[in-house]
Amino acid sequence: MEQEPKYIYLLSDGTGETASKITKAFLVQFKHPNVVYRKFIEIRTKEQADEIIKKAVEEKPLVVSTIADKQLRDYLNEKLKEHAITVLDIFGYYIDKFEQFFGQKARNISGLLHKISDQYFDKIKAIEYTVAHDDNRSSRNLDEADIILVGLSRTSKTPLSVYLAQEGYKVANFAVVKGEKLPDALFKVDQNKIVGLTIDPMRLYEIRQQRARKLGIENSSYASLSKIYEEIEYSKNLFRKHPEWLVIDVTNRSVEESASEIVAKLFGRRL
Repeated sequence: MEQEPKYIYLLSDGTGETASKITKAFLVQFKHPNVVYRKFIEIRTKEQADEIIKKAVEEKPLVVSTIADKQLRDYLNEKLKEHAITVLDIFGYYIDKFEQFFGQKARNISGLLHKISDQYFDKIKAIEYTVAHDDNRSSRNLDEADIILVGLSRTSKTPLSVYLAQEGYKVANFAVVKGEKLPDALFKVDQNKIVGLTIDPMRLYEIRQQRARKLGIENSSYASLSKIYEEIEYSKNLFRKHPEWLVIDVTNRSVEESASEIVAKLFGRRL
């Protein structure tokens, strides 16, 4: 004969994920419990609380709560206990311990964990976008990019893109190659988010020489000083044709320094 269902209410002023994970972690200790979950999320008012209480009086659940707002938390706890309903107040219990440890009151701000989660997933999306748009790989959805980098080979386009993506910016980058057209899509987006990367010819010569040695192509024109001068002049002419583009000199600068300058000049922020 099937057991009567036991109700568990998951209460949260955020997404309810914390309450859900904690509850499931404990339930694995019990053999085949017949459980019905009811999740109530983004609880912010006493009116919402009253609706939950009304239903709880009928179903007599175990209430697992992660509500941060102290006034609302205390209100719910008191009302539920009046009806002999068991409340597992996770946030309240543990925040008391933290307050005792730190010797200060908690801010009790709703949704902070949810906000952190959103920021985390935004970064993941930015990294995925950036990887898909690295080094001429794709010119699709360029309107979604926050920053578009344009520069010669070995001007730190990929390292800069990855660093900026880890800060939450969607970045696309394209190589400037003499005699080859950049994709048409590049010129159809907001030109103010395009950044041209320049570098001193001798510094680029050193970088390419190192690269050529690693690849075993020392005699290639890729690392030729005369070719490098031609390429740099070509890129400078391209940048002059597009005065809306921000131009950054990456000579002897770390990726962090270049990224900070880009973000400061495009968005007025500091990394």
